[in-house]
Amino acid sequence: MSTSRTTPRHPTSGEPDFPAWLAGLSDDTLVRLCELRADVASPPPASLGVLASRLRLPASTARAMGTLTWPDLLVLATAAALGADSGPVPIGAVSGRLGVDDDDPAFRAAVDTLRDLALFWGDPAHARIVPVTGAAVDAAPVEAPVPGEPVGAHLDTAWSGLSDRALGVLGAVARGRTPVGALGPAASETVRAAAGELADAGLASVTGTAGGEVVVPRAHALDRARHGARPSGSSLLDVPEWSAPGTSAPGTSAPGTSASGPGSAGVPTGRRAAARSAAERNAAETADASGGVAALDLLHRCDALLAALSRHPAATLKAGGVGVRELRRVARAAGVDEPEVPLLLEVLAAAGLIAVGDTDVGETGFDSVWAPTEAADVWSSRDRARRWAELVLAWWSMPRAPWRVGSEIEGGGTVPALGDPVGPPAAGERDRVLRALCRLDPGAEPGDDLLPEVVRWFSPVWFARAGSRTCTQTVGEARRLGLVVGTTATSAARILVSVPPAAGPPSADELEPVLRAALPEPVSEVIVQADLTILAPGPLVPELAADFALLADVESAGAATTYRVTETSLRRALDSGRTAAGIRDLLARTSITPVPQSLDYLIEDVARRHGRLRAGAALSFLRCDDPSLVAQVLGSPVAESCALRSVAPTVLISQARPLDLVEALREHGYAPVVEDTSGAVVALTRPVARVRATSPGRTPRVPTRTATTGELRAAITAMRSADRVRSARGSSGDGYTGEAAIARLHEAAGSGTAVTVSVVDAQGRSTSRLVIPVSVAGGRIEGVEPDSAEAVTLPLHRVISVADVDPTR
Repeated sequence: MSTSRTTPRHPTSGEPDFPAWLAGLSDDTLVRLCELRADVASPPPASLGVLASRLRLPASTARAMGTLTWPDLLVLATAAALGADSGPVPIGAVSGRLGVDDDDPAFRAAVDTLRDLALFWGDPAHARIVPVTGAAVDAAPVEAPVPGEPVGAHLDTAWSGLSDRALGVLGAVARGRTPVGALGPAASETVRAAAGELADAGLASVTGTAGGEVVVPRAHALDRARHGARPSGSSLLDVPEWSAPGTSAPGTSAPGTSASGPGSAGVPTGRRAAARSAAERNAAETADASGGVAALDLLHRCDALLAALSRHPAATLKAGGVGVRELRRVARAAGVDEPEVPLLLEVLAAAGLIAVGDTDVGETGFDSVWAPTEAADVWSSRDRARRWAELVLAWWSMPRAPWRVGSEIEGGGTVPALGDPVGPPAAGERDRVLRALCRLDPGAEPGDDLLPEVVRWFSPVWFARAGSRTCTQTVGEARRLGLVVGTTATSAARILVSVPPAAGPPSADELEPVLRAALPEPVSEVIVQADLTILAPGPLVPELAADFALLADVESAGAATTYRVTETSLRRALDSGRTAAGIRDLLARTSITPVPQSLDYLIEDVARRHGRLRAGAALSFLRCDDPSLVAQVLGSPVAESCALRSVAPTVLISQARPLDLVEALREHGYAPVVEDTSGAVVALTRPVARVRATSPGRTPRVPTRTATTGELRAAITAMRSADRVRSARGSSGDGYTGEAAIARLHEAAGSGTAVTVSVVDAQGRSTSRLVIPVSVAGGRIEGVEPDSAEAVTLPLHRVISVADVDPTR
């Protein structure tokens, strides 16, 4: 969007240009710059001139602006509005337009950040930006303050005089991705009247664009619509009140706080700081404990899902992924809420606990299904904290976003679970959202309504692309994993964001101790209740957890687990070899309350009926009308090798397969045949071994390696050496080549200055054209020849060099 600007001013004669300013920086400053803007240092630039060209590329500038917070972006936009892309602007003019002092901490922090990123350059007492940065600010979702807009008491007066419809329009524009509201042909007269009311009050401007009229709120009105009324002495650069502990809504203060800051009047500063520190620690410990409860519930649901997939794997669609119908079946089989299944499946797949392939369940074969891997058995036997750490790291790094499952795809259809990634990289979205929450005090609770505004404050450029739904859905997933409680980030989440994204996620060994501390201590006692439920006041120790998993079904999991004893669960325990006496002893030994008589009767009744009918396994049978021949076979060596057993005078059963039994009998002189269920004779042949093909796995994306500090320092030394050699040899001209030529063309297009462009044709002949570039995009240069006013279009890939024009020409 556009910002209001003053008349552009041309730089004074003798002022150093951007490359010369860059060369004058210290090595430490350049190393810091290359660390913050890693894209300009890979591969290492050949010279400082090339580094300067990369810093002025639109793509690099956009990446740098994507790292800015709202105060940083607002300071940059204000400098651009004052004409910093045409010449130096005093820092005092920028701070004055923002209504703060030069030494205001928030303002100084923003200026330092912009200088570290080389978005501000030149004399420290002035702000100056390159034209490419000015163009990027024009498109950024920010509006700089303008002289005369209502501020302070005048803003309160103007605000109180607005109608409900005007407030509604202003709020809707403020909550949008960009602070611009379109007044197209479909806009109602009510909306147009509200926009006019805002303009009359000085709280917005209504301007015409190529796409129609738009309403753009003023900076202070936009801030108030998003964050509520500011306390006395606060500025647009100060973090809103939702960042303070104990506040959950805009425009409100925590009990016992004043407008000038937190704390009670008359309380010494030291005691106030100590009390706040203690409150933050308590809030962090409470959040970690709640996160641990969510982790236990997550592990229980993952175990249930793995068990369900072990019994009946999830079928895949022809186009890949798992469809909605299959997700519903898996949810019913695992006893998990259907909306949670995509997240659980994606996390299990990212952790390598389930995979797609061919498998067998007993005698039933499944082709191209999602089923547990051997790693799932290893994972299930590990410590709870380790299991949680592996799931958290899998979610943090996986490329797919489970919350997008079920959303519509352009061209028709919906996004399936476990399919190809859709949309922007999900790992970057998680990092943006959780990093914003981690920058708040542990005791701050802005609430779900203000969650998008929290993320927008710390990542405004990214928020303009992603929108509020990405923020709320990502936090919803983090809550299920125990990383966020309400809107408070836990210690585990803070460890995840403490590592820069380029360095990769932390290891499970780093995360495991923090997670272990968050989990409640295991217990060895339960409460057996008269309604046939067993309450475990915490996670059971491993040996008891295994016993009660056989004895009862989990009815609810969390900090306390509720088990329910049923006839089915008791039969399951008896089938595993437990006895009625052993079950009674387990309950009497672990329960802190007497075992109810109703449960005692149920155990006795189920145990009495258990085992009256006997069932066994047999792979083949042998029948003959002659009992003597059957007895002869039963007395032969075949009986022992094939585990023959008599069930009738003329029938034997065996644990051997039919073909193995037939071959063994033939080796001992018998002549059996094989029959089917109708009695017809069939011929059996031995199967041959075959390997089932599985779907090819996707090659994992290798993260781009970032240069170390030592490597950057060596690269800067090499750049300075190359510049000295070039200076000693003498330059054959002032032409720009390679990336520097492209950057110079962008600058010329932004400032409207003429340059000489040397191009080569298909036959290898080079020519030079004097051009005023208008645009550099789409692989071509479009401009005007200044002498003839003729339109010129040149292919960008044929440009050899670009040279400045002598100003005296």
